[in-house]
Amino acid sequence: MRITTQMLHGSMKKAGLPIDSMSLLSCMNRNSTQKNGLLSALEKNNAASQTQKKSFEKLKGTADELQQAADALHSKELFDQAREEKDNKSVAEYARSLVEHYNDTMKSLKNTSSPLHQYYRQMLSEAVKENKESLESVGITQEKDGSLKLDQNKMEAAGTDALEQALGGVFSEKLSFLADRIADNAKANADSASNQYNAFGNHYFAQANTYDFWG
Repeated sequence: MRITTQMLHGSMKKAGLPIDSMSLLSCMNRNSTQKNGLLSALEKNNAASQTQKKSFEKLKGTADELQQAADALHSKELFDQAREEKDNKSVAEYARSLVEHYNDTMKSLKNTSSPLHQYYRQMLSEAVKENKESLESVGITQEKDGSLKLDQNKMEAAGTDALEQALGGVFSEKLSFLADRIADNAKANADSASNQYNAFGNHYFAQANTYDFWG
């Protein structure tokens, strides 16, 4: 069925709207322009929300990996087994994982403007500084940008007792705690970004359905 100007005027009259200066074409064009504007805003906000969500999901992933490595190094059984087998290979593998994911987590935190994330970066960095000497004794040093660097040869030459002293005490416990907090916060932010997108979508469709030419 074709919509006519007379039909539109009838609907507008029922709604108490002025009809003298508004034709069917101008009304439809106005409606289309408003819808396109809402759609454009939705697309921009959706893109921003999706980018934020991916960033927070990446941060959660690196923080989870960091926590797992820290928890493994905090286990007394790991070092007892190394002594029994006279082989520090497993300890070294977890140490490499910790360094890798520590650096990834620090990088992800740095790429946000969140004050809380900058606080977490500071706390992670301080945890390293507090254990600077013991970490350096087993081949882990902190670079100027805050990242960690691992000297594989020095770590392989270190004794199990030195490795446990550097990696298995308060240091790994603190990293595990911080990584857990970072992962929880990243998840909450990722969920918030998703909810924000849904809110934009609902708002758009609600506005798009405001106009009813059929009266």
